[in-house]
Amino acid sequence: MKVTALLMTGTAAAALLSLPAYAQDTKAPTATADQPAASESADDQRKDAEIIVTGSRIVRNGYASPTPVTVAATEDLAKSTPASLPDALNKLPQFQNSSSPARSSHNFSNQPTNGNILNLRGVGGNRTLILLDGQRVPPTTYLGTVDVDVIPSMLVSRVDVVTAGASAAYGSDAVAGVVNFVLDKNFTGLKGNAQGGVSARGDNNNQRLGLAYGTKLFEGRGHLLLSGEFYNNGGMLRSDRPGGLTNTVYVGSVPGSSASPGSAANPYTIVNNVRLAISNDNGLILNGPGAGMVVDGNGGLRPFNPGTTTGTPAFNVGGDGFAISPTVSAVAPLKTYHAFGRFDYDLAPDTKVFVQGVWSRADLRYSSQSNAFVGTQNAPVFQGNPFIPASIAAQLTPGQEFDVGKYNGNTGSAPITTERTDFWMATIGAEGRFGGWKWNVDYSHGDSHHQVRQYGLYDYQKTYAALDAVRDPATGNTVCATSLSADPAIRSRFAGCQPLNVFLTGDAYTSQAGYRYATSTPMAYDARIRQNSVEASIQGSLFKLPGGTVDIVLGGEYRNQTLDLTSNSDPSLLDTTAERSAYFAGLRGVSSTSLFFWLNNVGVAHGKQNVKEGFAELSVPILKDVPGFRQLSLNAAGRITDYSTSGSAKTWKLGAVWQPVRDILFRGTLSRDIRAPNLFELFAGDQSGIGLLTDPVTNTSQNVSTVTGGNPNLKPEVGNTLALGTVLTPGFLPGFSLSIDYYRLRIRGAIATLNAGQIVNNCYVNSSAPECALISRPTATSFPTSVRVAAANIAFLQTSGIDFDATYNTNIGKGRLTTRLYANWLDKYLTQQSLVAPIYDQAGYGSNSPTGLPHWRGTLSVNYATGPVNVFVSEQYIGGVKVGQPDQPNQNFGGARTPAVWYTDLTISGRIEAMGGTVEPFFTVNNLFDRNPPLVPGTIPGVNLPTIISLYDTVGRAFTAGVRFKF
Repeated sequence: MKVTALLMTGTAAAALLSLPAYAQDTKAPTATADQPAASESADDQRKDAEIIVTGSRIVRNGYASPTPVTVAATEDLAKSTPASLPDALNKLPQFQNSSSPARSSHNFSNQPTNGNILNLRGVGGNRTLILLDGQRVPPTTYLGTVDVDVIPSMLVSRVDVVTAGASAAYGSDAVAGVVNFVLDKNFTGLKGNAQGGVSARGDNNNQRLGLAYGTKLFEGRGHLLLSGEFYNNGGMLRSDRPGGLTNTVYVGSVPGSSASPGSAANPYTIVNNVRLAISNDNGLILNGPGAGMVVDGNGGLRPFNPGTTTGTPAFNVGGDGFAISPTVSAVAPLKTYHAFGRFDYDLAPDTKVFVQGVWSRADLRYSSQSNAFVGTQNAPVFQGNPFIPASIAAQLTPGQEFDVGKYNGNTGSAPITTERTDFWMATIGAEGRFGGWKWNVDYSHGDSHHQVRQYGLYDYQKTYAALDAVRDPATGNTVCATSLSADPAIRSRFAGCQPLNVFLTGDAYTSQAGYRYATSTPMAYDARIRQNSVEASIQGSLFKLPGGTVDIVLGGEYRNQTLDLTSNSDPSLLDTTAERSAYFAGLRGVSSTSLFFWLNNVGVAHGKQNVKEGFAELSVPILKDVPGFRQLSLNAAGRITDYSTSGSAKTWKLGAVWQPVRDILFRGTLSRDIRAPNLFELFAGDQSGIGLLTDPVTNTSQNVSTVTGGNPNLKPEVGNTLALGTVLTPGFLPGFSLSIDYYRLRIRGAIATLNAGQIVNNCYVNSSAPECALISRPTATSFPTSVRVAAANIAFLQTSGIDFDATYNTNIGKGRLTTRLYANWLDKYLTQQSLVAPIYDQAGYGSNSPTGLPHWRGTLSVNYATGPVNVFVSEQYIGGVKVGQPDQPNQNFGGARTPAVWYTDLTISGRIEAMGGTVEPFFTVNNLFDRNPPLVPGTIPGVNLPTIISLYDTVGRAFTAGVRFKF
């Protein structure tokens, strides 16, 4: 690891690495404020007085920001990963554990998996603020995050990534930083792309089509921009990769041990073909006369073979147990549609008005976890059921009931989930100048409608009715018992009931009318989140100092949000005995844990919030072009925010830049940032549950009622960020620049959720802990009557490390060589679940959970252009990690760790001048050497592919071919 670190840093210093800009202000492929950026259009370069890179609201030519900003040109990102702009960004080391349809588990559908959610520093996608041309993008999910697929990528010229707190400049959610997608608003002409791709194994086929048009109107006073895009990805199943078929799991290594799996006495070991010996695909009779017998698929029974035991109870090798079906989607099939339009008009030489609109639709369709009768929700079978095998029926007494465990993993009828998100955002605004000051005002409205439907789940009300099959004495037909009920309301409710034969197997089981009846109602929920925002600012110069003019920005913002989440499976509607009795009236054998549907039951949420903000930023250039001070400047920003839900909060930033000579610059920032709780965290509806609690106050163990829901008393999280860095642009090596930045982010009062046992124990250890407010006791020494399991401001997180950013451009032969490096050393990633819990360092660890935080990550790209031919090679490095999670110290993985992984991407493109424009055919190979992901199984079979899906490529070698054009 140390050798790798030295090699990567040394390579950067030797100028063999690259990137178009270290990104201060910048007009520069070399990251200096003195050279124009290759990624910017000619129109942008001519407007050098207006160029600004995210990190400051102050527009000033030659200004070097104290805040580290990475500038990534869209052209370079497309060469690395043409299929998706967000996927290309996620190869940068600043992003950790981002989620997407290819980086998420699809077992359940009770949380949205639609879209690409960028995660700066690995501290959570909801702590990364997404901007479109400096304007906050409204949430696209009810969790408050933004799917960056809504961005009109055809017109994005570059992406600015602020890798330090920026709440004072841009508001809440910028604790980890800001990702700003910068549009080429001056584009004129016609450009487009058409491409297709597929993996080397024939899946993950994808197509992308895009077209953009820009033109000047009304004698140059108006400018129109239009774009449209379509993307499709066919995805893949877990069974499409070898790791999805082996049932590879970490289990305890000492068979039959009474010690906990993963403990020192029973450490984990990797085993293949692990099955759960608590059920069977065909059906396992769990009690009664046939206990221990398995349906053999031929109408008979045979003894259950439990397989070979391991050190994890019920996790056995081989035998007749079941394994999680590999037909779950590993990469969810996705279709997206985008449209964008903008028109601006010069009302006067110093006044411009504009209107802009974004529309996006994302459709996701994936295969989820199979239906099952397992655990406390086994299938009840009553004496008199005509489907009972004769050998068992003869032994039953009148009214006797027994249970069958059955997992549907051997059928092709896994539940299918569809997610659709319709998003639109409209903005109208004006900007201008008067008396040397610049002003702007704009209003925007955002609307996101997220719809989820899961087809083929057990609807428990219908399922229990269908399972209770009896013989109709009048006709001799097999019918549902509800059809013979003396209560006409019961007969009416279940009028369409069809008997379900739990003793059928395979497709014969899922094709019967009873199964179709039991799964005919889709689980559904809809979330709608709306945002209105008004912002105004004014900026200009106050007075002059030896270093230049003192500039100031003053502004204010008002926004409101509303959330409405509705569901046909709200668990709170079945949280009392009376409600359950009414819903399951007329049915026998209903489990006390059964709700509306198998696995997925989603609560509701309704809430609103308004925010009022005022902000100011000041740039003070103290000295310029004097010995020892080619530049010395200070920057300060402050913001006061008032939330209707959680009160007021103050954020600020202080920064400094010192450039003693042309070749070296030092910079630093200190900031206080916030993330306000989102509407779902505040207003999620209550839903009740029950669980076993060992109470340290009464020293007794019994069931306790739990209430899960939002917490309207949440306060904003507070982050403190320190960034110190240097930028080298040596005069003896033209075209080279290197920035090295240290960062430390601390988040206190972070919003987290603990289980009932953690809440009670933490309060017992510290009677002043905030968890105590979540416990209800009749008296101080009584057993709790309820525990509220809700988010609270109780956690702590700190991450620190070093970012390296290097560029080198030079001519070689008849061509131009551009090299670029992004690298990150993650030093610490400290987490604390609550104020009384230990602090653990997660840096250098990874698990199948799935999260991975390697100490080293880096991306190196080399581009060589000669004549019409361009060759681009990108090398992504992911350092090895220790397997496990340090906050679970009793999980002993025997010192296992993953190796370092290198991924190589290659793009060859041409440039053809034709019809007054250019046509660029290209061919890309991602994961050129087809590197398999490191083996990192989970401790439960089949939950994910046996690797860290948020960190490693699971697709393998993939090809993309297409053409781009511009006229």
